[in-house]
Amino acid sequence: MNGAEAAVAIARFAQTLGMISAFGALGFRGLVLPRLAQDEVFVAKMAARLGRLAQASLALALLGGLARLGGQAALVGEAGSVAALWAAAADMVALTRFGQFLALQGLALALALVLSSARGWPATLAALAGVAFALVLAAGSGHGAAVPGWRGRLLWGVESVHLLAAGVWLGGLVPLSLLLGRLDARAAAAPVARFSALALLAATAIAVSALAQGAALTGSPAALATSPYGRLILMKTLLFLTLVGFGARNRLLLLPALTGANGPAALRALRRGLGWAIVLGLAVLLAASFLGSLAPGQAPPGGETLAAS
Repeated sequence: MNGAEAAVAIARFAQTLGMISAFGALGFRGLVLPRLAQDEVFVAKMAARLGRLAQASLALALLGGLARLGGQAALVGEAGSVAALWAAAADMVALTRFGQFLALQGLALALALVLSSARGWPATLAALAGVAFALVLAAGSGHGAAVPGWRGRLLWGVESVHLLAAGVWLGGLVPLSLLLGRLDARAAAAPVARFSALALLAATAIAVSALAQGAALTGSPAALATSPYGRLILMKTLLFLTLVGFGARNRLLLLPALTGANGPAALRALRRGLGWAIVLGLAVLLAASFLGSLAPGQAPPGGETLAAS
C-alpha cells in the first residue's frame, strides 16, 4: 500500500468513525435518555450534548466521504490538476457503484445533520434512520458486495449487520461515558445495565458477521498468516477480543458493585474502563478501514470497490 492508498484508507476511517459515532449519539438521545429516571433539566442538557456530538460526527463523516471520493478519483484517474480531479470524481459518481453509493451516503448524512439540530423524538429517530441508511450503503461498496450473484447480496446484508451493530456498541461508548460523568453510582446502574445488554447482542452480531465475511473473503485459513489482509484480520480480531474482555469485566464485576458499598470505586473503574474501550474501538475501526483498501483472496484487487452499476 502506497501513501495515496493509505490516505484513502484514513479518509474511509474518518467517514466510518463519523457515521458510527453519530449512530451511537442519536440512538442514545432518542432511545436511552427518555428512560432515564432523572429530572427534565438533566435530560435536556444531556440531549443537547449528544446533539452536538452527533452534529460533529456527521460533519466528520461528510468530510471523510469527500476526501475518500477525491482520493480514489486521484488514484484511478491519475489526475494531475484540479480540473482533472473534478472530472475523474464526476465520472466516478456517474459510472461506478462506489461513487453513486458515496453520493447517496452524503445526501443521507447531510439530511441527518439537519434533522439532528431539531429537538424532539421524531426528528432524532429520522436522523438515526438516515445514518443507518448511510451505513447500509457503506456496506454496499465493500469487498463482499462486489462478489457476483446472490453471494454478494448476502455478504452485503452481513456487512450491513456488522456496521449497524458496531454503531450500537462502539458508537454508544462515548455517550455512555458522557452520561456516567454526571451520575452517581446508584443512578448509573440502570443505564449501564441496559447498555451492557445491548452491547452483548451487538458484540455477538459483530463476531458472527465477521466470521461469515472472513470465511467468504479470506480464501483459506493459511491466508490469515501469509497475506497482509489476513494478518490485519488477526490484528483486528485481537483488538476486538480485548474490547470484549473490557465489556465482560464491566458487566460481570463492576455493574453488580455499582449498587453496593463499593459503588463509587466501581463507577470510577467503569469510567476508566470506558476510556480504554474507546481507544480500542478507534483501533478496531482503523484496522477495518485499512482492510477495505486491501485485496482479500476472494475479492477483486485494487483497493476500493469500483464496480459499475
